[in-house]
Order: sequence, then C-alpha cells, then structure tokens
Amino acid sequence: MEFEIEWLLVLPLFFALGWLAAQWDSRKRAQESKKLPKSYFQGLNHLLDQEPDKAIEALIDVTRVDTGTVDLYFALGHLFTQRGEVERGIRVYQNLIDRPDLSETPRLSATFKLGSAFLSGGLFDRAEQCFIQLIGTSREFEARQQLAHIYQSQQEWQQAIGMVQALKETAQKNNPNYSNHSSSSDKQNTQALALSLSMAHFHCELAIEAMHRKDWSVAQNEIQAALTERPQSIRAQSLQGQWYAAQERHNEALAAWQNLAQAQPEAIPLLVNDMMKSFVALNRSADGVEYLYQQALDTGSIDVLDAWQLAQNQYADSTQSLARLDALFTRHPSLNALNQLLNARIKEEEVGSEDERSKAALIRGLIQKQVKQLSRYRCTHCGFEAAHYYWQCPACTRWETYPPKRLEEIENIKRTRDNPNNY
Repeated sequence: MEFEIEWLLVLPLFFALGWLAAQWDSRKRAQESKKLPKSYFQGLNHLLDQEPDKAIEALIDVTRVDTGTVDLYFALGHLFTQRGEVERGIRVYQNLIDRPDLSETPRLSATFKLGSAFLSGGLFDRAEQCFIQLIGTSREFEARQQLAHIYQSQQEWQQAIGMVQALKETAQKNNPNYSNHSSSSDKQNTQALALSLSMAHFHCELAIEAMHRKDWSVAQNEIQAALTERPQSIRAQSLQGQWYAAQERHNEALAAWQNLAQAQPEAIPLLVNDMMKSFVALNRSADGVEYLYQQALDTGSIDVLDAWQLAQNQYADSTQSLARLDALFTRHPSLNALNQLLNARIKEEEVGSEDERSKAALIRGLIQKQVKQLSRYRCTHCGFEAAHYYWQCPACTRWETYPPKRLEEIENIKRTRDNPNNY
C-alpha cells in the first residue's frame, strides 16, 4: 500500500515537469520566429501564391538583413535561373562563394550550382572551370557527369571519352560491385549501361571524323573500340560496312551489312540506302532492287519501301512498279504505301478529264499531308519528333532513343497488338 501512495505523489511531479518543458519549447519557438524577418514569411507566401517576382524581392530583403541565411541564397539562385535570369542567379551564387565564413559543404554546393547556372547560360568555358574545381571532392561524380555533357555538346569526343572513363573508375571506386551487374542495383546497372552507350557513340563519332580524313587505320581502331564497348552496337557495325565501302571494298561492305541485317532485323531501315549504293557500284543494281523489295515485303518498313521505290524507278523496269506496290500495300497496308500506290496508278492511267485530275490531285494532297505528319521519328524519352533519324536526340541529347520506325509503323504495330483479330 505504501508503494502505491509514493507513486501517487510522484505522478503529479512528472506532469508538472512535462508542462514546464512544453512551455519552454513554445517560448523558444516564439523567440526564434521573432528573429526571422517579416520578409521571410512574405516570400514564402508569394511562392505559395506562384508569384516569383514578389518572392524574389522579399527574399532579397531577408539576405540584406541576415547574411547568414545560406539556404535563402540557394533559393534565390534557383528562382533566378528558373525564370531565365541566369546572370542574376550567377551573381547570387558567386556572392555566396565569396563569403569567407562559408563552410565546405555549402561552398561545394554553391560551386556546383554556379557551374550549372553558367551551363544554362551557354557559358561552357566558365561552367567547365567550376566543375573541374569539384574533382577530388564529394561532388566529383556529379561534376564529371556535367563535364562529360559539356564535352559532348562541344563535340570534343576525345575529352568526352576520358571523362566517361573517369566516371566509370569513380563509380567502381565508390562501389566495388559496380561492374558486376548481378550484384549492382537497377539504378547502377542503368547508369553503367548509359556510360557504355555514350562511350561507344563517342568512338563512332571519332571514326566518322577519321573516315572523312581518309585515315582508315584510325577509323578502324575507333570502330573496334566501339564494338569492344558494345559488341551488338548497330551503329558501329553499320560503320564497319561504310568503312569498307569508302575504300571501294563493296563486297565486304555488303557482307557486313547483310550479316547485321540477319542478326538484328531492326537495323535494316538504316542500311538499305548504303547497301543499294554498293550494289550499284558492283554493277548489281538489279540484285539490289530485288533485295530491297524482299526486305520491304518482310519488314513493312516505310524507309525500306521508299528506298526500294527510288531504286525501282532508277534501275528497274517501271512497268513492274504498280503490281509490286499493290502486293506491298496488300501485305503491309499504310498511308505511305497507299500514297505510293496512288501516285503509280495516276501516272500509269493518265486520268484524262480536268475534273478527274482535280479530284485526283485533291485526294493525293490530303493523303500526302497525313503521310507527312506520320512520317516522323519520335524520341522514346522526351517525345521530340524529327523528320530525319538521329542517333542522338537533338532535344534531350540521349543516345539511341529513336526507334528506326516512323510514327505510322509504331501506331500500326500498337494497333495490331491491341487488336490482334482486327475487330
């Protein structure tokens, strides 16, 4: 009984101590909030109301009152660069870096932000200087990524290769299992594949430059380096054929391209124009026309169809065009094939009356307008559409994000997959 009485005496004491602690905490928060300038809260309210101009002015007032607000400098710099006022953002980050009392971690962050602001403004040299300063620090990996982007943008392929190689070594140093895909995370695997892909394309770019100079040994070395990086690279294998063709070794070029087409059929639309040139150079234009026609029948590719139609008109009997186009359209119906078929029919039949010619021209115009809209490539990463095929997307700068298929082909494949019975 005495034990219970003692606890009854102690419990009120615990409640009293808890109440006093709560009161002290609330007073402390009130004192801290009083230290913050009124402009700080005004700036937050403007941000919530999506009024960046007023928010910037309010936050500038805060930094004038309290120069120790490092986070506000970062907020200001971000707001300036987000609004396109890169010069003001650069000044904010530069003023922050110039502070002698700034500790190491925020100084590194400010240097990285300053480099990013220079990059946004197109000042590549100054951005490069900022990121080079971060090598050997905790922000090294991010800095090297930005440097690789700079060198790639400036088409300085050799420096880009060196930087990507350094990125690989840095990642390996930070994670010994980085190169072991079975032990790495999905994020690390994706990162490793992206670096390998970039490296292969950098070597391909150097190979193209060497081929333009007719420096065949350097070009071959770069192609082999790309294939070492990515043995199944369509671009590197395609370049191998171009390397042969540029030296008038067309039989070897055709063999290289045909092997690639057999191993990776998705590459065929990217090969047919070069292949036809080699067929012509070997005085085998008829074989080339037949090869392209069979590939058009097998793949249904719009690019292969266009290449065959051009070759058919130049090197083969035009009387066969209509029947072959009809067979292609029957097997792979598309607006592009229909446009080609109508053009061939109108040319052969030579519509007589003016009214009939006018109607035919109207129909062809409508179809060609739609064909032009659908005869584009679309980046699978950012959705940017282009009339020509690019190995690197001009918008998001990622490599191999364009499938070698036109939009109409992709839509037809999707429609067939969603509705296999064509209902």
